[in-house]
Amino acid sequence: MATGTSTYMGLAVPLFGEFVITQATGATDIMTIEGGDTQTGDFIVARTSTGTERFVVEDGGNIAVVQGAAGDVGLKITQASTPTASALAVYSNDGTTLRFGVSKNHGILHRVRTTRPTTGLTKGEMLLLFHGSTPKIGVCISTAGQQIKLIRLKTKTFGRLTA
Repeated sequence: MATGTSTYMGLAVPLFGEFVITQATGATDIMTIEGGDTQTGDFIVARTSTGTERFVVEDGGNIAVVQGAAGDVGLKITQASTPTASALAVYSNDGTTLRFGVSKNHGILHRVRTTRPTTGLTKGEMLLLFHGSTPKIGVCISTAGQQIKLIRLKTKTFGRLTA
């Protein structure tokens, strides 16, 4: 969207109290935060009265969420009553390859590899892959050696899988 350029009588966001920003033009962004050329500070910080940071949008675009209590969730997504898109999608840096996602029907999606990876693995990482038409589960057992332990999946009656 286009960046908005309007101000309210030249005034900034209030320092105290609550406020509402109402969008005047539907085709422009409601608020844009632009960092400086040598920015090292965070874009947004939400913290408690004691100074504990709970939500931060860092200068690099990372979002950090710190839970306040044991029962709090780190990320809460509430879908529309009849969703038509995924609740969560994580893409590679090209913006087109889905790495991980939660579908509109609450299924967990993970990128399935068609070839065995030889670099970029971390010990304990689990992956799904196909060797030809044979489905396999792999677990990296050595980061330094980039070794994967593969388990062949066999389908049985009623679609159950066994290792």
